[in-house]
Amino acid sequence: MCYGWPVPGFRTLAPAKVNLVLRVGPRRSDGYHDIRSLMVPLGLADEVEVAVSTGRPGPVTCRCPGHPELDGSANLAARAAEALRRRLGRGDAVDVVVRKRIPITAGLGGGSSDAAAVLRCLARAWRVRDRRVLRAAALEAGSDVPFFLAGGPAWAAGRGERLRRARVPSRWILLAYPRSPALAIRAGDAYRWLDEARSGRSPPPRGRPRPDHPENDLMDPVLQRFPGLRTLWGWLAEAGAARPIMSGSGPTFFGAFADRAAASRAARDLAGRRVGGRGIDIVVVRTAVHTPGVSSWRSPRSASSRSTRTSSRRT
Repeated sequence: MCYGWPVPGFRTLAPAKVNLVLRVGPRRSDGYHDIRSLMVPLGLADEVEVAVSTGRPGPVTCRCPGHPELDGSANLAARAAEALRRRLGRGDAVDVVVRKRIPITAGLGGGSSDAAAVLRCLARAWRVRDRRVLRAAALEAGSDVPFFLAGGPAWAAGRGERLRRARVPSRWILLAYPRSPALAIRAGDAYRWLDEARSGRSPPPRGRPRPDHPENDLMDPVLQRFPGLRTLWGWLAEAGAARPIMSGSGPTFFGAFADRAAASRAARDLAGRRVGGRGIDIVVVRTAVHTPGVSSWRSPRSASSRSTRTSSRRT
């Protein structure tokens, strides 16, 4: 918990992402996969607040109002804070609040972005200048966290830690996220299904990936297990989306449109439709070209208002 009332802190936005390209290599000896991915941040974002009791020892706490299952030390945001504290040898109490706007377990990187947002805030609080320390803590928290820490569109390689800035024109896209819990997909499962589909074979040789040709190696094995998602893909195509595709490990699908008006018309066409017996969250959003900044604030919350609930679920 954070001591003192009020407590100086920081707040920022944690943007979602989509993968315009996701190529997956064979499973490595450490259990991870080498990837080649083009990721772009979105205007859709969680709100992250971090309060730090500098010089006063205490734990890392994490709370997600409205999502008690995400409270506690298993949240990627809390794990990122712990990783950085450990690397810097600090014991300052850290209090994290994440106000979720990004769908959970959706292939949009919400949990990883929250973790990177916490690292950016702590870097301000503790005046961390060594980017290598921040990148190491980011990779310890999760494979997608370094992308969100770097900011802006980027090609990612290795586990996701080798990043190269990319020039991707801003575009309007439509996100379609099926709310059915039966369609929630863990990234580890999607990669395992891909390995099983390949049966130990390496992926065939392919040409250079292109930003204007979306592709996702995880999509086919996911669709084989959740054929209802093909309906979602078809609806986007019928609505005029250019090359609709699944983002990350899904189940969110997205497609680009010529302008906001076209994306909004498609959103109206899809409104009220259902997949897996439940509705669909439709979001019209623009891709972003940079990561939101960090601003100072003063937390009005006291230690007594902190949730102590924990969960094994990761965002």
